[in-house]
Amino acid sequence: MNIEYFNEYLKYEQLGIKSKEKEYLNNFIKSFENYNEKVLWTMEYLPKLKFNHHNRIRNELFEEIVFPVLLEGYNNRNIKSMIWIVKLNQNFTQNEKLWKKINYVSNLSLIMECYKMEPDNSEIIDLYLEIIIEKILYRIHEWPDGILIGNRLAEKDECKKLLEEIPLLNKLDRNNEYNELIMEYENILNEYINR
Repeated sequence: MNIEYFNEYLKYEQLGIKSKEKEYLNNFIKSFENYNEKVLWTMEYLPKLKFNHHNRIRNELFEEIVFPVLLEGYNNRNIKSMIWIVKLNQNFTQNEKLWKKINYVSNLSLIMECYKMEPDNSEIIDLYLEIIIEKILYRIHEWPDGILIGNRLAEKDECKKLLEEIPLLNKLDRNNEYNELIMEYENILNEYINR
């Protein structure tokens, strides 16, 4: 691999010169000689990569270099790879042929699995909480008309199951950052069930 191509790509990306940016990115991708180079580069550079406003990394980098490494890690139940798949969820869901290779696993299902494997891992706890909070905000945004699940109103039985998640939410929110939201969510669920 020729890291200079990558550095030139970053330079032109910052300057906003799209044609040069794409040229150097393509040259960089072609410069990899083997899979081991992809592993080394991914492990070193993935934490440093800039996510775009859609919370994704460049698709060419993802598809050609990062994905094969994460896929192998996912298949071997490597926790770091699984966490990165959660973080790069937007790259997967926007590319069905790659998402299919991980059985269309959702970021929630995968982070739950990670949590079962390493329940004391703070990165996993933070990601798990972040994902659930996003779901809560979506579920209650139509309140007082109802609670959403997917794109429909929840049934009361479904809300009872959601209530069962509250102790886990409180446990994950170890810094009480979302304490008020969790209490509001619990109250809304109870009110909805008792209508």
